Amino acid sequence: MATECEIFHRPLTHSEAERLHAELKTTPNILGYTVRELTRLSDVYVAQVGGNFAGACFCVDLMQDWTEIAALCVLTDFRGAGLGRKLFWTAWKRTQERRRHVYVLSRNARVIEWMREMGMTVDEKLWRAPWAVHCYMPRYMASRYRFTESVRKRNEIGQCPPLMQGVKKFAGDQKVCGG
Repeated sequence: MATECEIFHRPLTHSEAERLHAELKTTPNILGYTVRELTRLSDVYVAQVGGNFAGACFCVDLMQDWTEIAALCVLTDFRGAGLGRKLFWTAWKRTQERRRHVYVLSRNARVIEWMREMGMTVDEKLWRAPWAVHCYMPRYMASRYRFTESVRKRNEIGQCPPLMQGVKKFAGDQKVCGG
């Protein structure tokens, strides 16, 4: 794909949120968000290719200076051009500029590779997650929508690789921006 990708830090428009919501419904890797939730997010990185919405990555601030890079999704037509990596690095860089600790939870092999490249402690022992994550997750999961999606996607989820978490405490001398 030769067209230049631009990344913008801004909320999703309603039509972008609808497209992202539809795309998230197709993956077992992310339980998803309602269109209303997506339009209310403020720390969003939007990828555009040739002026067209191509994907997004968003972060959620948790307590104790933790931020979760909560979801990354590139629309099917734009995959394979490095947009996911660019979105991830942009979110990472902004999180580090804000002097926040970073948490990522993913089944996606590429995202797990990027977590390792950024020096995150990566494992599947979710009980080791930071306290801020343990406090946030019940609230996140206490959604009728996510419960319904987990039931709908249960067979696909069962065939996926295990969830892996990446944890990185902020340190002023660490790498701010990657590949």
